[in-house]
Amino acid sequence: MEIRIDQKFEINAEELHDPVVLVGWPGIALVAKLAITSIKDSIKAEELLDIVCYDFPPKSNVENGKLEIPSAKIYYKPKYEKTMNDFFILTANYQPQTSYGVFEFSQRICEEMDKITKGKIKMYLSTGAMVSDKVREIPSVYVCGTDSNIVDSFLEYDNTKLMEAGVIAGANGILPAWAGHNNFAPGICILAETLPLPMMTIDPRSSKALVTLLKDYFKIDMNFDELNKKVEEMEDVVDKYKKQAEHFMKAIEDDKSADSYYR
Repeated sequence: MEIRIDQKFEINAEELHDPVVLVGWPGIALVAKLAITSIKDSIKAEELLDIVCYDFPPKSNVENGKLEIPSAKIYYKPKYEKTMNDFFILTANYQPQTSYGVFEFSQRICEEMDKITKGKIKMYLSTGAMVSDKVREIPSVYVCGTDSNIVDSFLEYDNTKLMEAGVIAGANGILPAWAGHNNFAPGICILAETLPLPMMTIDPRSSKALVTLLKDYFKIDMNFDELNKKVEEMEDVVDKYKKQAEHFMKAIEDDKSADSYYR
């Protein structure tokens, strides 16, 4: 399978400060992608790598009339202000579509980042969503990884829980696992609870839970304005949905008769 990587500028590996790779693929309710994109935009990370993978779906992206081949991108932000780390941020509009593609992509990215940084990556951290049957005011974030000490360090923060068992599908699960088990760097995955509804394409509440944890853990100076705006929009849509559902159910109750099928 072909993977083409275009590097936009050079990095001096000797000047890196404990670099971390943050990963946010599109998935359930776009929780991970929205979280990682929010961090990328807030810290003004610059595009470093453009990655074309032949296992991405055959769908061209159009934005402002411009036609683009689907690709993944890695952005870079050097250590700044309070943070102790340089950040590499990986996101895309699509994930690889096949099992082979996910594993091949994970291996190639680990090898490329190892080469660029001369083996200095300290952690691969992917984000994602976990479907829950409960709605909490603040979604819990589940943590798992290849290094128990790092996992424990995340569990010291509020609203975090250990993911004791389960499956993390796709590149969100494989990339950090591949990095950790092949001695590139420890791999960590954090998953925020979400309760996807039919009319919701994103869940910014869950994304905000991920961003809040990452902000506190890495001491990132985050701007939450855009995320908060999306949260308010989502809550407004949910409130309208609830009102419509309540109105519908009341109409059913009022219409019941001896011959009704509703009991």
